[in-house]
Amino acid sequence: MNLFSCLVYPKINVFLKIVGKSEGYHLLNSRLCLVRGLHDVLCVKSAPKFSLKGDFDCPLAQNTLYKAWWLLKERLKPALRSRVEGLQIEVQKQIPAGGGLGGGSADAGVFLREVNRHLDLGLDLEQLYQIGAQVGADVNFFISGFSSANVSHFGQIVQDFKEEPLEVKLSTPPLKCVTAKVYQAFKTPTAFNPAWASKTSPELLKAYTAQELNDLYTPALSLYPALKEHAKSLDQNYLWFFSGSGSSFFGLKGGA
Repeated sequence: MNLFSCLVYPKINVFLKIVGKSEGYHLLNSRLCLVRGLHDVLCVKSAPKFSLKGDFDCPLAQNTLYKAWWLLKERLKPALRSRVEGLQIEVQKQIPAGGGLGGGSADAGVFLREVNRHLDLGLDLEQLYQIGAQVGADVNFFISGFSSANVSHFGQIVQDFKEEPLEVKLSTPPLKCVTAKVYQAFKTPTAFNPAWASKTSPELLKAYTAQELNDLYTPALSLYPALKEHAKSLDQNYLWFFSGSGSSFFGLKGGA
């Protein structure tokens, strides 16, 4: 039986500032925005046993959707656990892996939010966030359902930011950036200007460069020189920026 089917949209980082390190992880301040024009399709059905189908590029144990399902199952009381033990999860992937668009986190976050609602699991937002924080840094943003948010700490603290939906053009070159390597290449924490948290995304994008907004842009360029060539080929009618640890660029209309 089909339980639900929904579109899953990716995110971009309008800014990403790395302000320190704790417990071996980088501390950050960032603005995440959902973007349309590209999506995965998530379908969840009841089934005799659990299965996960999709064009994934990692082992099952490392898959964010599998982690989300497993942690959710372990969190539930036995009376509710049986509701999620028999699920068939299928994803039609369009959000590219290694593109800085949060595709895996998006699938996991939307799954947690929607399965909680459709199966009447009774978890509140904070309980969902506790699970999401164990799955991955961006998962809580996708659980939230916000279209724009300021995130902090390891990325799991999410604050809604009210603004008009951001319309951008995406461009992802045919290469995957390894997030861990890009973060490791970043050496010196930077100061975060708290005024950025109250500025709209278009205001920020029109006032600062890609390097100023995203601390991971320079290390990504050093690790993946092909990104420089791709940047040169981008439509100059747009102002171009870099999402997360890459490899995707996003453009705001209004370039040269």
